[in-house]
Formats: sequence, C-alpha cells, structure tokens
Amino acid sequence: MNEASADWKSAILSMVEHAAASRRASIVMIGTTARAGNPPLIIAPSRESSEFVACSLIIRHAAQLLEICSFADGKADYIFIDAESKTPDSPSFLALAGSVVRRSRIKTYKGNDITVLACDLLISHLLPDLSQTKAAIIGAGNIGAKLGLVLAERGAQVSLCRRDDKGPLLADALNMVKNKYASGKLASSDSKLEASKGARLLVGLTQGLPVITPDMVTVLSPNALIIDAGIGTIHEEAVQRANALGHRLFRLDIRIAFPSVINSILYTDKFMNETAGRRARNGQHYVAGGVIGKKGDIVVDSILHPTRIIGIADGKGGIRQDPTS
Repeated sequence: MNEASADWKSAILSMVEHAAASRRASIVMIGTTARAGNPPLIIAPSRESSEFVACSLIIRHAAQLLEICSFADGKADYIFIDAESKTPDSPSFLALAGSVVRRSRIKTYKGNDITVLACDLLISHLLPDLSQTKAAIIGAGNIGAKLGLVLAERGAQVSLCRRDDKGPLLADALNMVKNKYASGKLASSDSKLEASKGARLLVGLTQGLPVITPDMVTVLSPNALIIDAGIGTIHEEAVQRANALGHRLFRLDIRIAFPSVINSILYTDKFMNETAGRRARNGQHYVAGGVIGKKGDIVVDSILHPTRIIGIADGKGGIRQDPTS
C-alpha cells in the first residue's frame, strides 16, 4: 500500500480542506468490493452534497483499514465503514476502526443498499408505471435479489437469473415476503434469453462480467430500458445492437442515491444528539424524539431546545387522550 499512500492521503487532505472551506462535514468513506479483478486499493470519485464532502476508498485488507483510519482520525469529522462484508477481512473492519479512531466519529453505511436505491430511483424516473411490466435481472445476488423485490412490489413481473441452482428458492422466498397486495411476482429463469423475451426492463448485475448479449437485446420489448448496474455487464456488440434498435441504455450512477443516504445518516446523528432524549427540569421529566416516556412524562418536540409540548406520556409509547392531561 506504500506506493499508493501518497495518493489516498492527498485525497483525504484535499477533501478535508474543501469541506472546511465550505463549512460542511468531512467524511472518509471506506468500502470493500467482492470483485476479484479490482486492484487492492481504489480511490473512488469524491461525493458531496449541501451537507458534506466525502472521499471514498475501496480496500480489501485489515492492514489498509488501520492505516487509513489512523491517518484520517482527527482530520475528518466522520469515518464511514461499509457494514456489508465482501472480503475475508471486512467483518472485523468496524471493530478495528473503533480500536484506533479516537477523535473522528465512526458511522456505518451499506454500499449495496445505496446501489439498490439508486437503481430503483433511476427506474422509477424512466419507467414510472411498472404494473405488469416484464423485467429481467441478470445476476440475482445480494443486490439483484433486493432490487427484484422492490420491482415486484412496484408491480413488475420479474425474472431472476443466477449462475447456481438457488434461483427458484430465492424467488419463492421473495414472493413470500413481498407485500401481499403487490401485483408483481418473481420467478427464476435458467435462460437469460428467455428471461429477456418481451422484457421492457433489463438489468445487468453481475460483478463486471459481460452477460447481456446482442441476442438478448434483440428479443426485448420495443423501446426497452437496459441498465448496466454491475458496470461492465453488457457486451460491446449488445450496446451497438441496442442503440440500433432504439432501446435506452444507462450505466448506473450511484450519485442518484448517495447524497440522500449520507445526509440521512448525518441527520440521524444530529437528531439523536439534539432532539431525542430524556431530561429532568425542576422535578418534571421530559422526553422527545421517539423516546418512550414513563407515565406522566411531558413529551416535547426537542429535548435540547423545546418549543412545543406534544402531550403527556401514557407510559406505553403513546399520548394520554383525556382532555385534562
């Protein structure tokens, strides 16, 4: 990692300087990848919103995490750790970060869920009504399965393609947990070509493996939407064929969802420190922000800066309804 240290250290320092100059939170995000072909360290594009500036580092090993956390501690306001384990070392990342970080605040995020949300937001923008729409997901792993459930709950008829024999079991399980009133349904398919026939939506979610072929593109519904969500999942000839047929092609950009997720984590941190809580003033107990009060506690809108009384706690998570309360 020494040969790359100057690069990632510069990325962190530049991000911290930019955040400070704009009075925004500075975040070092540490993620992992299951993609075998990736280098051991990737400096991903920086991300920012009105609330934060973040640099993202994709790593594999615990030693890398310790070096990055030790350097970033006290420089960045936050260090975000991907909570999803994608490498042998990654299950220990959060505990290891906690062992060396003393001044920055540690938070977790789920990288795969950001991808699912970004894909769902893109699809819902381009195809607002999925009722009875045929959709095919090529690569029904963690992300593909989650996306399949979302699409089925939006009303799509979803075909899941996996490289192992767990497809039918997965489809059955997802059908069991989806909203019972959802009109969509999931099914497993052994054939990518059959799954693509008549599909209005085709999503590639393998780990950068080109699996979407010209033949699959040819049998799609007219004006279909093709999304390269796994990045590198479409054969070059298939891209050419899709353009010739008038299909829409998109490479998933997680910036669609990234700011809202990170902003929510930052807002939750602020909410739990400034709004939620239980305090006593002049012999009276107050609660706010979802804290379940004891019977008779006064429920207010903010524990640090109360401006409004919501009601009197009933001792079981609700507000007393009697008018004299």
